[in-house]
Amino acid sequence: MNGLILGKTDKEELRYTIETAYNFTALWKERFEELNINDLCPEYFLSNINRIHVTPHDLNDKERVCPEYIKEKKVFHGIMRTSGTTGEPKRIPFTKDDKKRYGRQAWPWVSVYLDNGSTIASFFPQLPSSSGVFAFGALESVDAKIAYHQIPIQYLRMKDALLKEFKSIKPNVLFALTTAAYVLGLTLPEDIKNDIQVIVVGGETLTEELARATLENFPNAIIVDNFGNTEDGITGYRIITKNKVESFSFPESMIILKPDGDDEYKEYHEIYITKIMKEGELTGLPLFNYKIGDLAKVVDGKVMNIIRVKDVVSLSGAKLHIDQVMDIVHRYPFLVDFVIIYHPLSPGNPKPKAIIRVGYIGEKPAGIEDEIRELIYEANNPVRYEVEEAKSSELIVEAVPAEEVRKGLPQKPGKTKRIFIVGKDI
Repeated sequence: MNGLILGKTDKEELRYTIETAYNFTALWKERFEELNINDLCPEYFLSNINRIHVTPHDLNDKERVCPEYIKEKKVFHGIMRTSGTTGEPKRIPFTKDDKKRYGRQAWPWVSVYLDNGSTIASFFPQLPSSSGVFAFGALESVDAKIAYHQIPIQYLRMKDALLKEFKSIKPNVLFALTTAAYVLGLTLPEDIKNDIQVIVVGGETLTEELARATLENFPNAIIVDNFGNTEDGITGYRIITKNKVESFSFPESMIILKPDGDDEYKEYHEIYITKIMKEGELTGLPLFNYKIGDLAKVVDGKVMNIIRVKDVVSLSGAKLHIDQVMDIVHRYPFLVDFVIIYHPLSPGNPKPKAIIRVGYIGEKPAGIEDEIRELIYEANNPVRYEVEEAKSSELIVEAVPAEEVRKGLPQKPGKTKRIFIVGKDI
């Protein structure tokens, strides 16, 4: 089968991971029952990906996916709760060994880019979220001599409180969601921005354009872009500077990339994650070929960006990726926010529609809606075809004052903070 294998492929650690899952977990005992464990190499997982994999929905069956040492409380573990993108929240167990693993995942960039004595201002939420474990637990587990300050996310909308906090703690490292880092670059005064050396982001797709726009506002910083998830931790990371975007590295996970199968989107590959354990470890959730539902943008065999499938809307036969919209919107310094209001195909709606609402500061730029639409067509010919030629879908761009972007949004959000769904997405 076509595909790529990246990340950690140590056969002994893979063998131990398989044996542990087989001995303690009903699902993997069933999947590996008739196989010779010693034959299960990375290439086998690629060629048998249709048979050996799990999906987010599978993880709701705790009796089958949780190992016995978790169900019988034989080891200490905490529970991280996901937001419920499968229709109900997943509750993912993590152990002290998971915490060590988080540290190993973070160490390649922590050891290079965070100095002893660094002070972090973090806008990542605390436990029980995966980003909370990452932000605090990973640094603690590598024994980094660093001060970690949690700042309430509400301060992003309270400028006086935000500035008072920054002046008090004097941070040189910033942890934040992708868009929050960009907003801070527009909010903080020059002397504070000049002190920031490292910006650690995650949780939302980061495009090159948005990364560069962020770094323009933090002249002495580099970006560490993390691909994290509750089930596996800090699966991968890449470094972005003003002059270079590196590819993603995957320190503790085996990654299989399977082509999407659509010739129009041949750079996009489905991501499958295998969570590798070291000898003697017991992680809370063994995972093999976890089809997380995200896409990798692969160039010359390297993962250059990761796009959440939840950051995609379908316009008949075309996919409108949120990273393409972000890339275009953030080319303009006067556009500071956007959302997509999505009317999906449904029995009551035979023609899918995406309304891209962009927020501007100052006077409304003449012709900006048409300009953005044309740039989307340039980046995405299938969308242009479905909207303009096949007439099977609608694409509308609305420019409004920045403070009105999020007014009157549908009450049902999509699986991302920027897509809001009208009606039922079938």
